[in-house]
Amino acid sequence: MGLSPQQREQCRTLWQQELEHNILPFWQQAVDTDYGGVFTCFSNDGATRLSENKFTWSQGRFLWNESRQAALIRSGLCQGDAVPLLAHAKQTADFLLAHAFLDNGHCAFLLGSTGNKLEMTPGEGYDTSFYADCFIVIGLCEYAFVSGESEYFERALNLYDTIFQRLQTGCVRSDPYPAPPGFEPYAYEMIMLGTVSELLRYALRYQHSALSRLTALTRRSLARIFTELHEPDTLIPREMNVSPEHSDTLLARHKTPGHTLENMWFCFHAAQLLGETEKYLPAIRKIVSLMWHTGWDKKEGGLFRYVQADGSEPAGRLLGNDPYEKLIQDTWDTKIWWVHSEALYTLLLMADQTDDPEFYALYQQTADYVLKTFPNHEYGEWTQIRDRSGQPLNKVVALPVKDPFHIMRNLQLIVALCGQSS
Repeated sequence: MGLSPQQREQCRTLWQQELEHNILPFWQQAVDTDYGGVFTCFSNDGATRLSENKFTWSQGRFLWNESRQAALIRSGLCQGDAVPLLAHAKQTADFLLAHAFLDNGHCAFLLGSTGNKLEMTPGEGYDTSFYADCFIVIGLCEYAFVSGESEYFERALNLYDTIFQRLQTGCVRSDPYPAPPGFEPYAYEMIMLGTVSELLRYALRYQHSALSRLTALTRRSLARIFTELHEPDTLIPREMNVSPEHSDTLLARHKTPGHTLENMWFCFHAAQLLGETEKYLPAIRKIVSLMWHTGWDKKEGGLFRYVQADGSEPAGRLLGNDPYEKLIQDTWDTKIWWVHSEALYTLLLMADQTDDPEFYALYQQTADYVLKTFPNHEYGEWTQIRDRSGQPLNKVVALPVKDPFHIMRNLQLIVALCGQSS
């Protein structure tokens, strides 16, 4: 079972080279050594910096990336110097702690380069997305995990508790695409699982007093994904949990293959931390295969951004004037960077955890598409947003940023997966 030593070495070498020679150099020249954090407001091709504003969504993610890279270097799985990476990660963590937090304990969505709080939309306030708070949690947690500085974990845990409480009340903001009343996004439970799993990983390593509580929260979130957010018989995801009167809408009927693929490795990692991989692996492997085949563009290659359950163009009754509806309609057939990097890791993980040769074959097909489509050999990194045929698009996805997170994280996870002993 699992990847062969040859497959493991080929994958590790390929993606370590992409990480160290293409992805990291681009972002190393974008870090802010004066105040902390990273500049992410670039054009899609990476040629032009459009702003020095800092979305806390991206800052928390980059904090995770820098901390994880330092850990990979320390373990001998990557080349480089961990000391300056961790030093800048600490500066970024301190920047967020000093400037991102609001009086109510939540986090501002947007900061200026020096940390001044900004409104994304005038009059809407600073506290507009719990997603940003989640990314600050995982960034602080990963820095604490790698550095051993426990005070950063305590701040992460306190912030997580406020997020959980907000979701329990049903009063939560989730810009840039808020859910309309009566719609619960799959993404809500997904991000909460990914976040609490990071906290649990720390608590297990350092035997933190919150271990039993975080174990219970992780178990609850993981179980809910499979019992309430996937159809019980087919395991098709419910992109939105809705009441019956909304079941015919576009928002209820569409699927997001990349998100589901990403969530399946969240689920596997969570199950692994809980010691319950045997319980969840059969469903995970079925969903991974299902969503890859549902999302793959048989004409042009690559994974669609949005589809219906049969793989066709999303359709359904429109609510009207909903920004997420418009996003689905306008970009369903685009080829987006994060979808493909998530697929690479998830498929390799399933290839390593099962004896099914399909997963490695699907990984190879995806990797071939990625390497001919996304890497930008002129400016570095990847041209992250492409049309159906793979041509670059000068569009905004969610936020007006070129986000460092998904590619770097997935390549870091692949290097770790393939660098371990079989």
